[in-house]
Amino acid sequence: MLDYRYQTFLALTEEMNYTATAKRLHITQPAVTQHIQYLQQELGVELIRYENRQLTLTAKGIQLQKDLYLLQREITKVQKQLASTIEHTTLTFGASLTIGEYMMPDFIESYLNQYPTHDISMVTDNTRHLIELLEHGKIDFALVEGEFNQSIFEFQKIAEEPFIAVCSEKCSLWKQDQSINDLFSTTILVREEGSGSRLIFETAIKNKGIHLDSFSKVMTIGSIGAIKRLVGKNVGITFVYQKAVEEELKNGILKKIPLSDFSVIHPFYLIYLKRIQLKEMETIEKFLRLIE
Repeated sequence: MLDYRYQTFLALTEEMNYTATAKRLHITQPAVTQHIQYLQQELGVELIRYENRQLTLTAKGIQLQKDLYLLQREITKVQKQLASTIEHTTLTFGASLTIGEYMMPDFIESYLNQYPTHDISMVTDNTRHLIELLEHGKIDFALVEGEFNQSIFEFQKIAEEPFIAVCSEKCSLWKQDQSINDLFSTTILVREEGSGSRLIFETAIKNKGIHLDSFSKVMTIGSIGAIKRLVGKNVGITFVYQKAVEEELKNGILKKIPLSDFSVIHPFYLIYLKRIQLKEMETIEKFLRLIE
């Protein structure tokens, strides 16, 4: 177990409020203050700063928070291993929505066929949240399509996938070659902010001097499945990884819109923190060997 004062610090970094932290930990507010003051004096650094009536973490505070999350994760693993009579491996990772839904089932099947005694725990979420989970030590690695800080994470490219425009088979846009500018009068469906695929799309059009607002109507939908169904009903068009619409293209429900001036092929990455335990690295390498 972490020292109770470090537990108080972690709770405060999540609540960013002394009263809420005290209530959460069932201690008094002065006790929270005393715990933080003790840590700052013991470590000889400022961890929490109060400015403009708002709490903020210092650079040292952010570093300590990340280190404690990782340490807490290792402590939990040790406790589980000691409590268990059988030694087993758990593959704990995250995948962005496109990868998780359309690529991972085959990978997981291959992994379990080779390592049938291993457990698997996969979180499916957008890239931004997966990075937070990695930094907090909640998952061992993540498979993402979005951008990430390469100074913090080690990474391996696992695939490259075309990013295409699609419409309903009832729409006439797929019937002839055109420019992306010809699509501005159309409703476009996009994922929520924080999604890797949305960031890829916005970056691609920004490089052409185009903003999302150039389209007559923008609808934000947080589900790939819902977007595909709406596009199939001819509500609008979307830009999506080809892997995510393979079945719909094959069945003719959706059609690829041929664009003369838009061609994007984006890599998918497996990322993990540079500070990682040897045992976890061995598990990641086993997984990588299966998908290479």
